Amino acid sequence: MMVVVFIYFLWIFVSPINWLFGYWILQFPSPLVIIIDTIVFVPMINKLIRKWLEVMTRRNSGPAAGIDTVERGEGVPEEGDEWGLATQPYTPQKKSLVTGPKSEIRDAPLGLDDGFFVKMPDIDTGEQLFDVEKLRERAMIRSKVTSGGWIKKRVSSRAMGSLQSADTMKHGRPVRSRIPVKGIGSIHLPSTVMAAVARTGGSTEFPIRIKRDDIRESVYTGKTPLTIILVIDVSLSMKGSMTEVRQFLERIENETRGSKDRTGIVAFKDSGAVEVQAPTTNWNKIYRALGRLKISGLTPLAEALRKAMETIQRERMRNDDIEPLVIVISDFSPNIPLAQSAGPGHLEFTPIQDLIRTSRMLRKAHVRLAAVNVDPNQTQWTKFLKRPYHEALELAVMLRTRKEGLEDPIETILAVDSFRRTFGAYVVARTAGGRAYLSRALMKEDSILATLLGAGKSKARLQEEDLRAVEEYLPK
Repeated sequence: MMVVVFIYFLWIFVSPINWLFGYWILQFPSPLVIIIDTIVFVPMINKLIRKWLEVMTRRNSGPAAGIDTVERGEGVPEEGDEWGLATQPYTPQKKSLVTGPKSEIRDAPLGLDDGFFVKMPDIDTGEQLFDVEKLRERAMIRSKVTSGGWIKKRVSSRAMGSLQSADTMKHGRPVRSRIPVKGIGSIHLPSTVMAAVARTGGSTEFPIRIKRDDIRESVYTGKTPLTIILVIDVSLSMKGSMTEVRQFLERIENETRGSKDRTGIVAFKDSGAVEVQAPTTNWNKIYRALGRLKISGLTPLAEALRKAMETIQRERMRNDDIEPLVIVISDFSPNIPLAQSAGPGHLEFTPIQDLIRTSRMLRKAHVRLAAVNVDPNQTQWTKFLKRPYHEALELAVMLRTRKEGLEDPIETILAVDSFRRTFGAYVVARTAGGRAYLSRALMKEDSILATLLGAGKSKARLQEEDLRAVEEYLPK
């Protein structure tokens, strides 16, 4: 504030406007000139401060790197504030709305003390996931190639991102108009005039009076960059699936490198999850992060989703218009609950119920999610029911729901022991509003991202004949 006041008084004495009225530098002007200087100074200093904040939020190093700007307003808790649990005293959680028997997929680990959940997972301990030398060579080769002329042309043609979006922001091209939902964006004049004419019954009297309810805003369409959060399972149960994980990540790189899509990495094992790399367009940084990943320990899948949610919330503080996509790469066999669910004195051990809670938080936050299962044994469902992976699991749950006399699919999964052990990917996808995929099926697609975005929000439309077609497979 003192700096702004100092600049204001300096402007009063050295403003070029003073010269127009016959005042020299450092000569105090008349009250009329001071008023004119002030009118010019206020928007100029406002724009300067906004530009300074914008530059500071983009800094990657230095004491002010990643400074967050917060709009003034009332200190009212908003949805998602419940994640700020670090400063709150421990209190027993309310009983979950999801009822049923113990929900562990595998047997609960023995010998877990209170300190297990407050200890950060050691990402640098265990068996190496990627060959560091190959990653380094790949990064160096890519760096040399990106300096060539042809690759620059390719980059510029892809630089707008992967997601086709439509909004009222003034970018892209206008495709239609609509009634304003919140604040009015760009007014679509032809539709506004037509609405006013329709309200008056087609009268051609001039001038046409336009009211507030007649206003229509333009809807623009264009390519929007994605913020992709790769949630990678590096627990010991993934040891036999690392080849598929490597191949899947290479495909993601091929589709995102050279565009404005930003990619971040969250790895999870042992007692929790760690953000190994914040979202970035620099794949050389991502290579260094992948080189740190090592396999060991248990599977805290619920904590991984919570860490991904924290990353998205931080990114939205810097830019509220990001389009997040969470891709969970795992065998979906969680055996560790959230720390606050298994705190001191807690006897319940509920990794699946915690997984349902965190998945629902992603859905409420309007985050796209794809659950990519790398377990090769899961292909039996697609072969048995002759449908894509997500639809096959949904059909199996609906059939078992009817057989058990239940109503809720999630209750059915919790009630059937074999489903709890094999339907982890479906639980995450269904409760988060996304879809479950097999990695082998995705690798056959021309574009993985196009497949995930094309069906990321859709639901399976199973008909009654689909149920009758496979009812004969149910045990009598």
